Amino acid sequence: FVAQIAYRPEVPSTNDWALELAREGGHRLPLLVLASQQTQGRGRGTNRWWSAPGALTFSLLLDSGSVQPDTRALPQVSVVAALATCETLASVAPDQRVGLKWPNDVLLGRRKVCGILVESPARPPDRLVIGIGINVNNSCAEAPDDVRQRAASLADATGRPWALTDVLIRVLRALEQQLASLKAGRVRLSEACRPWCVLTSRTVVISAGSGRTEGICAGIDDDGALLV
Repeated sequence: FVAQIAYRPEVPSTNDWALELAREGGHRLPLLVLASQQTQGRGRGTNRWWSAPGALTFSLLLDSGSVQPDTRALPQVSVVAALATCETLASVAPDQRVGLKWPNDVLLGRRKVCGILVESPARPPDRLVIGIGINVNNSCAEAPDDVRQRAASLADATGRPWALTDVLIRVLRALEQQLASLKAGRVRLSEACRPWCVLTSRTVVISAGSGRTEGICAGIDDDGALLV
């Protein structure tokens, strides 16, 4: 699945590096952009992703046409990546409750264990970056107070360390299958997300610009949108 790997021990952001490599060109795709630690991980908007040694931080640079020829459907990719991560964590930690918090967070118990950021570079326009950060061996006991209250790590939850390479390969295999199903039109996100969506039947408040919507979550639609 992965044609080439770019690795550095430390980078500010694997997504930023992947976007730079996309503009540079000349790489075989899919390109796995991997770092042992990132110091300025990004989330949606102005959100920042806390990371420490022992976390799994990587981005995947793809030809967007190999994922979904219709660029209007690309928001589905974030949900598909979250599903792949949910499946992986549930397989390695079957005693833990794993959930998807739309649109791009994965929870372990009630706390965030994974963040996903999907981006497209301005040029070339046919590239897609899927960034995934998973708290694996980085204990949240070492995190800042505000992070410690809402974050989880796989090692903390299971009481044992994990081989990062093993977790990485499991995620990539699950992601490969999910992306292939998405492209082939075999995945119905409304059904696939039903066992994982932690917001279903809960009151949610959505802020978009100056707009604000409040209602009851009814799950996730086939196009990856939240149903309220």
